[in-house]
Amino acid sequence: MKGMKRTLAVVLSTGMVLSLAACGSSGSGSGQASPENSSAAETTEAAAESAAGVSSDSGEKTKIVISYYLADDNQVAVRHKYLDDPLAEAFPNDDIEIKMYTDRQSLQIEVAGGGGPDILDLDGPTDVAEFAKANRVLPLDDYAEQYGWAGMFYDWAYDSCFYDGKLYSLPTSFEGMVIYYNMDVFEKEGWEKPKTKEELEALCKTARDAGYIPIAFGNSDYQGAVDWLYSTFTSCYGGGVSAVKEALAGDGHYTDDGIRESFEIMDTWWDNGWLGDNASQSVTTTDMVAFFTEGRAPMMIDGTWASSQLLATYPDCNWDSEMMPDDGVNGQILPFATGGGYAINAASENADEAAKILNWIFTSSDRHYASINEASYQPYPLKDFDITKLEGMDSKLYDQYKLLMDAQTNNQIGYCSWTFYPSDMRVYMNENVDGLFLKTLSLDDFLSECDGYLQKAKEEGTVPTLP
Repeated sequence: MKGMKRTLAVVLSTGMVLSLAACGSSGSGSGQASPENSSAAETTEAAAESAAGVSSDSGEKTKIVISYYLADDNQVAVRHKYLDDPLAEAFPNDDIEIKMYTDRQSLQIEVAGGGGPDILDLDGPTDVAEFAKANRVLPLDDYAEQYGWAGMFYDWAYDSCFYDGKLYSLPTSFEGMVIYYNMDVFEKEGWEKPKTKEELEALCKTARDAGYIPIAFGNSDYQGAVDWLYSTFTSCYGGGVSAVKEALAGDGHYTDDGIRESFEIMDTWWDNGWLGDNASQSVTTTDMVAFFTEGRAPMMIDGTWASSQLLATYPDCNWDSEMMPDDGVNGQILPFATGGGYAINAASENADEAAKILNWIFTSSDRHYASINEASYQPYPLKDFDITKLEGMDSKLYDQYKLLMDAQTNNQIGYCSWTFYPSDMRVYMNENVDGLFLKTLSLDDFLSECDGYLQKAKEEGTVPTLP
């Protein structure tokens, strides 16, 4: 999952690099890291040269730069095996550089200054929309027709990449929100996994009384992690997906009773100490996972991206994951999202080659399956994705991927904000949900403000397409 700052729109629209150079950054909650050779403070001149394909040591080769998030040594080594080296082999006449960014703000500043990488690895449709508003990324419709992209991707993922009627990105993965269970704690306490919302609420009370943090949560390092919660609660409880769809794509409002009820449920759980023990504003997302794996919290609401982190960092943790328990009204729902979006920088002088590389990334299937099997990469949302080719991989990951596939087949798709909400609305929500928890903001005022952003987006025709 991905993060964004309100300052993004300001940076992109004004290009005032110096005045914003000291602004904070936002990071990704998603588990798909990459990058190497960091240059967070590259000058605008150097960035422009990079975008223009100028390279002192590349000879006659076409220079293409691809942005990625910060990664540790192990992740870089894995990326070399499954992306860098295969790219170099597939495009011998190109000088392809994978450029790592220590924070999103550095990329924003470069792009705002007219430079930056040719291919931008962005945080998903809501992030891409901010770049599109400022004319910093190219419409991809002609390339889509050339390469047949519309027929390659799941419709829900592909359609979410449109902004104002034009295609601006391609979805890099698909993911969803699930509930994780620490099975060692469950076995120790003699608990059964809850099948219904009522059973889950009863278990939260039992766990709280026993001295546990019922459901691990923290967002002190990334305020926007609250969208993992509200995306889950609005999709699964209260009015559920039908209420959200009516508000986002129909004649409804975000102040409607069904949505209000889902926020009331979430707020009550927080008040009860069931979500992060009333201390999420002082707990990092890293601490959140640690609390879960250490057994201080028997449950955790997190994205499917967390599974690879659990396997790599906490191999001894005995965990399981499922869709949120059924509330008896909405059925079991899996809130869906694209994990990110590849866009082409409007300043790139090699856009045709960048599009060719993007097409290769999504059509080099043997490489892609190997990266999922051997390195726990998340699948691309491709229609021809064959889950049987993952048999033999870690069983927990396989079960999660099957859960994602089955949810699509059975129409159990919910709506994660970073894919399906208007960008301004989502930014406001991420900055103000903590106000609901801390009682500095009323639910009436919060929902009314959200609806204001939503109705404006409806008038402008910029609400993302829902499945």
